[in-house]
Amino acid sequence: MNIDVLSQLLTPYSLTTISSIVLSLFLAFILGLVIAAVYQWTHREMAERSFINTLIILCMLIAVVMIVIGDSVARAFSLVGALSIIRFRTVVQDPRDIAFVFFALAVGMGIGAGNPLVAFIGTFLINAVIIGLHGWQVRSSDKLGFLITFRVPLYAGFEQYYQSIFSNWLSTYRRISKKTAQSDTVELKYHVKLKDPKQWVQFIQELSAVEDIAKIKATRS
Repeated sequence: MNIDVLSQLLTPYSLTTISSIVLSLFLAFILGLVIAAVYQWTHREMAERSFINTLIILCMLIAVVMIVIGDSVARAFSLVGALSIIRFRTVVQDPRDIAFVFFALAVGMGIGAGNPLVAFIGTFLINAVIIGLHGWQVRSSDKLGFLITFRVPLYAGFEQYYQSIFSNWLSTYRRISKKTAQSDTVELKYHVKLKDPKQWVQFIQELSAVEDIAKIKATRS
């Protein structure tokens, strides 16, 4: 991409030509891709592919919506009325997911409203903050430990399935919750600290190798 094309992408414009619309959607795609990549890299667990794709599509979609609305107040109210009949029933478990959705919305709005420079600068500054916070969280997690959830058969002495593994790998561990998951299993949640924080993958692998331990889920605390 040469300097002239980049300058055209970042210069405020009136979205009245096909070339301007194409350039806007291209920039929305690129910035949406950056947002999705940062989300995937900084996510504590394995990120869902569908949500990653949604961030990119959402950024482009909002850009199109803003182009369609333009300066028309009537169109804006018509769009609000049309969208009001939609019911979103997906439960968002991680507040960060909501933040990234608004991130993609804001960037798409900036591009569609003809202010690509604001969207461009905002994307990279906000991503820099996200990456910085992620790095701080990773360094702190060595001290804070992990939250681990798993299921074991429900009968007396179920601790025997994991007690020896905990003793071998963990410096400290504390049970946070215990609840019956099904008629024959109990779900346990522990806050744990490893003796060597770099070996948490090996710890999870050994725990997963136990036949009666299932549905293991670990996150940084």
